[in-house]
Amino acid sequence: MRPSWDDYFNVIAIDVSSRATCPRAHVGAVIVSDDNRILATGYNGSPPGEPHCIDEGCVMEDGHCQRALHAEVNAVAHAARAGIPVGGSRLYLYGSNGYREPCRECFKVLKAAAVRFVLSE
Repeated sequence: MRPSWDDYFNVIAIDVSSRATCPRAHVGAVIVSDDNRILATGYNGSPPGEPHCIDEGCVMEDGHCQRALHAEVNAVAHAARAGIPVGGSRLYLYGSNGYREPCRECFKVLKAAAVRFVLSE
C-alpha cells in the first residue's frame, strides 16, 4: 500500500534525525511545500563550521545544550541560505524518543517564517 504524504514525510524526518550531532537527542525536521515538495531538512547540531557535540562535548546551560541548534531552526536556516521561500509550508518533526512538538522558541521561529507544524502520532 502506498503511504500517505504525512507518513512519507514522517519517515524522511526519521532518516534526517540520524544525522544529528548532539548525543542528547537525535531530531530531524523536514519542511515541505503545499504541493508536497521537500524544501529543506535539518537536524539538531552545530551551525556550519562550528565544532559538534559528538566531537567536543555539549555546552550545557540550564539543562540545555548551547552548542547545538534545534532541527527546526537548522531547516529554516538551510532554506534561507539557499534562497528557498518557506512561507505557507509545513514542517514534520521526529525525535529519538518519537514524534515531537517544537519547543516554544522553535514555534516562534516557525511562526515568524510562516511554517505550519504538522503534529504526528
